[in-house]
This record gives sequence, C-alpha cells and structure tokens, in this order.
Amino acid sequence: MRQIAAVKLFFVIAVCTIYLISFSQIGVLAYETFLGETDRLPAGTMVGPISVANKSKQEALAEIAKKVNEWKADATIPVVYQEKKGEIPTSLFTFQIEQSARQIVSGRPSQLLVQFDVQEFSKTIKTLLPPPLASSINLEKLQNDVTNIAAGLQMPSEPIDLAAYVSRSDETEQQVSAATLKLGKRPAPLLEWISANPTIEIKGKSIFSLAEYVKETSGSLSSEEMSMIASAIYQTILPTNFTVLERHTSRELPDGITIGYEAKVDGGNRDLQFYNPNTTAYTLKFRVEKNRLHVTLFGLPFVYKYVVKVGDIEYFKPRTVVQYSPLLRPGERQLKQSGKRGMLVKVKRETYDENHLVHVETIAEDFYPPSYNIELRGLELGDSNSDANETPSSSEQSTEDEKQTDNESKNDEQPKEKQDENNGQSEEKQSEKETPSTTNDSSGQQKGHDHEK
Repeated sequence: MRQIAAVKLFFVIAVCTIYLISFSQIGVLAYETFLGETDRLPAGTMVGPISVANKSKQEALAEIAKKVNEWKADATIPVVYQEKKGEIPTSLFTFQIEQSARQIVSGRPSQLLVQFDVQEFSKTIKTLLPPPLASSINLEKLQNDVTNIAAGLQMPSEPIDLAAYVSRSDETEQQVSAATLKLGKRPAPLLEWISANPTIEIKGKSIFSLAEYVKETSGSLSSEEMSMIASAIYQTILPTNFTVLERHTSRELPDGITIGYEAKVDGGNRDLQFYNPNTTAYTLKFRVEKNRLHVTLFGLPFVYKYVVKVGDIEYFKPRTVVQYSPLLRPGERQLKQSGKRGMLVKVKRETYDENHLVHVETIAEDFYPPSYNIELRGLELGDSNSDANETPSSSEQSTEDEKQTDNESKNDEQPKEKQDENNGQSEEKQSEKETPSTTNDSSGQQKGHDHEK
C-alpha cells in the first residue's frame, strides 16, 4: 500500500512541476508575442515603396502617414499638350492609410491604397486641350497611370503627355493646314513622284529632310521640280508649331510662287529641313488637280492658332550699267538688257491662344536683288566722262556686281548684307496696301491673300 501511495505522490508532484514550468514558459512567450519585442514586422515588409520592417503596427501606420504627407507636400505631377503646360494637384489624391496598414503582409510587399479624383481633373484637361479633343481623352487609362504614380510616391521625370491618351479617330485626326501651288508646266517626273508618294509621315520629335526623302524614294527630280514641292510644303507648315531648320531662296522669285513662300532645293547643298516638336506624327498629303498642287497637313489639332504674315514689300530700283560701243553714233543709245527691281520682305508668325496674342517671331527675311539695266551708248567726240549717276562697265565691275547679287545662301543670312549693298543705290520703296497672310483657321484650312499695289 505504501509503495502505491508513494508512486501516486510522485506522479502528482511530477505533473505539478511540469505544469508550473510550462505555464511560466508559455506566459513569457505570450507576453513577448503580444507585448514584448517580438511585436515587430519582419524584413521585407513594405507598403507601396515604404519599408516598415522592424516596426510595430502602430509605428508602421505612423511611418506610412509621414511618407505620404512628405510626398503630398513636395510632389509635382506636370501634364502637357504641345506647348501648353499644367499640373495635377496632390490634393486630388486620397490615400487610404489605415486600410493600407491593415492589409500589411509580414515579410512581403503590399499596396499603398490611393484614389484619384479624375472628374475634378477633367476640368483642367479642358483648359489644356483644343475643344475637339477634350471629350476624346481616355480618362480610365489616365486615372490608372496617375494613380500608379501616386501609389509609388513617385515624381515623374517628364510631364504626362495628354496626347498619348487621345482616342484616335476621324474627329481627332483633322486637316490642320493646307496650301496650293500653281504648277504651270506639268513635268512628268514631278507627277510620277507625287503619284508614287501621295503621303509623307512627319514623325513626332523628328527632323524631316526633303532632299533625303526624295533620295530614299529613288526620285529623279530636277532642282526646279523639288523646289515646287518644297515651296508647297514650306507654305503648309508655316502656320504650325514646326521649326524650320534649313531653307533657301533663289536669285529671282519663280513664277507661280508668292513672295515669302519660296523654298529652293537642289539635292546638293540646298535642302528644306524642319522639326516636328510634337510627340505625335503628322501626315502631308499631296494632290494634283487642275494644274495645281494641293498639299494638306493632317494630325491632332494644335493648341494654339498660328497666323503667318508677309510684311510690306520693299522694292529696289535697278541700277543702269553703261557700255560704250564704237558701233553707235555719238549720242545714240540702245538698251541691251532690261533690268528687274529687287524685293525685300519679312515673314512673321503670330501665335494666338484663342484671341490673345502670345508670341510673335520673325521666320525669314527674303531678299531678291535687282538685275541691272545695260545700256549701250555711242562715244562722244572729245568726251570720255560718263554720267555721274550711271555706272560704266568693266570686267572688274561686272565681277563685283555678280558677287553682290548672289542670293543663293541661307535665308537668315541674306537681308542685312543685301540692304547694305543697296544703301548707295537709287532706291524706290513701295508698300503693299494689303499684306499677304497665311493662317490656319478653326477647321485647319489655310487662307491666303496677296494683293499687289
């Protein structure tokens, strides 16, 4: 009996000892789990771009709120459409901080929840886009992209281009400019090239060279034919935000081309180059009808209206070069060559935001030097002096005159030199009553007027 009682006592003591030891250990573990140092999130735990590793839930909540407030105070999200710029206010973003903290996954990244008020931002969109495009924006895609930026607490390195969110259709891809050029003679190679190349794509953020394009398309066009195409293209792109990089003129204004709109191309040293500063492409379309070359530019409408104005034309009276001939009797005169008066004109482009003038820039100063009158005279007996107002001819004078009348250089290098050349000449300056102008109206159609006095 005593042995059984001893065994029972030992068993009870052992159970009590194990219970007391286990309780003390479990109690410590429970305290450390809920109240102690182990209430920390493990490495790799993130909410959006915010690391909350080794932080308690309360500390993680405070850290998220701190980072969000810093971003809202410092961040700027610029948006653009062509030359117009705007900004998305950070006040349009609502961060769900507490809900983001509740969804924390230990050791793993989780989302930073944020909402964007795209309807409120659509009011800003209407101020940046032309009226036809405001209703064509893909708001859902824009909202997703902007929300992702905010959820990552990012600051974009480049502005958000609204043109990327325009739904392309016949309503958005419009005719934005046009020009017409008389062809006169209809050379077969020119018509064949236009038929083979009815459209030319001007890619966004790129430079276009007409000489290179003709070469790439295996065109065998003469300088005159390329210049016709170049002049029509030049007149078409002037009332746009395209930047003209290279353009040349001739000594004499070719027939059928309005002064201020000539562009000479020869496939060698002379070219027409321009830059499309927009992110979207534009398309030039060619059409020949009734002996006229029609060129139109299609693409997204411009945010500004561009008006091209050709200023008053200044005319320069040609000088008379006198040559003495022994074949004529004394006092007899004969006109060997009839000269032409020179012309100088400035071309400007005005930029309008609705009806408000934003900017004026001088595009070019086109100068066409006068050609001389050449007059033959008989020798006067005993008189070797010439008229003080007339220029005797000589090989040296003729060579110098040829140098002075060279106008086949870049347009921006011409006018000042040519004006200085003619300061000593007898000049006749006449102003136009109405100046030629070119503009792109609300429908994109280019208007041209040219009235000579």
